[in-house]
Amino acid sequence: MILKRATKWTTASYPVAFWGALVASFIVQTGFGAILPLLPQFVRDRGFPLADMGTLAASYAAVSFVGQTGLGSLADRWGKKWLIVPGCLIEAVGTAGFLLHMRPWFYIVMRVVQGLGSAAVIPAAQALVADLIHESLRGRAYGLIAASSSAGFVVGPLIGGMAAAGFGLGAPFVAGAGLNLVAASVALITLPRLWRGQPRPVAPKPAFKPLMTRLWPYFVVMGAWMGLAGLYDTSWSLYMQSLGAGKWIIGLSFTLFGLPLLIFNVLGGRLADYRSERHRIILGGMLLQTATLILYVVSHSMGFSIAVTVVEAAAMSLTGPALSAAVMHGIPDGYTGMVQGWFQASGTLGAAILALASGPLLVERASHPFILGAAVLGATTLGIALVWKPWRSNRGSDTPTPLQES
Repeated sequence: MILKRATKWTTASYPVAFWGALVASFIVQTGFGAILPLLPQFVRDRGFPLADMGTLAASYAAVSFVGQTGLGSLADRWGKKWLIVPGCLIEAVGTAGFLLHMRPWFYIVMRVVQGLGSAAVIPAAQALVADLIHESLRGRAYGLIAASSSAGFVVGPLIGGMAAAGFGLGAPFVAGAGLNLVAASVALITLPRLWRGQPRPVAPKPAFKPLMTRLWPYFVVMGAWMGLAGLYDTSWSLYMQSLGAGKWIIGLSFTLFGLPLLIFNVLGGRLADYRSERHRIILGGMLLQTATLILYVVSHSMGFSIAVTVVEAAAMSLTGPALSAAVMHGIPDGYTGMVQGWFQASGTLGAAILALASGPLLVERASHPFILGAAVLGATTLGIALVWKPWRSNRGSDTPTPLQES
């Protein structure tokens, strides 16, 4: 097998704004990671019903889905900076709101506020990479962005676990809100003021049908792959608790997943710059992750399950950077936000669906949601492999797309 060589890379290949976006992404994920491991226990201690945990996670995903479909296009008109900064501030408000002693439904409202902030930040940040970085280096750029998020997953749960152990379950929410304010400050200082003071790029408006013909398989993959995030938000902490893990071990399990994911995402990004092989890399990562989900189901040991997360991290690092780079290939300037909005929304929709489905399954057994996840991801892998078969044989990712030809 002959791989097309990627352009030589140095740190000077990326502008300062990219590194600002990378740092902001790390801080945002750290704040998110600080609250995620202990969120189910926190709201349950305040009277939130166990059977409605899926609704809590799904509310975040649902508002993110609705917001991303519109806010991505808005980022193209206003500039990515003016979505990222307010989005971080909105997330800070939603996180701090959990500290108020209110009725259980109020926590769903706060999760909705967090979802709105996320809907503004994520598509704009992902589209900014495509705006700033040439296609030949974009795989590594998305790998670095993914690695920064992984680093947040290493640091965030550790901060949250230590804060909860020392100061109670409310402490991680104080840390999370503060970190979102820091991220907003970093983005405000470092990101470019597009499009103010600069001529906006003019690109032919892509026809809807050719656009969807090329992009729908990526949206389907994103829906199944990111759908697992909803499953984990709902299930992982309670799954680990069912295996005998305490608060400290639960927080540590997120850190031990995020650390190898950080390293593997850098390597996965380098692989993603071999454009002719991106589809095989994506499918290989999905197949390997399906196997790890099955291992969670049969596991009876928290140590074994934590060890499996290392393999899952490797699988995700194959899928993530290659998928992000592939979907942005050939997208005209001025439409990156719109495409990323729909791309991220498809993942959010998948997360909402699997989160809702996981709640009732948890009542029977904490490992049952992973059966659903394996079935969804495995079926998607096999189905999309058939769709992408002619593309792989023709090395289609290096040929002109309908968008470029228009």
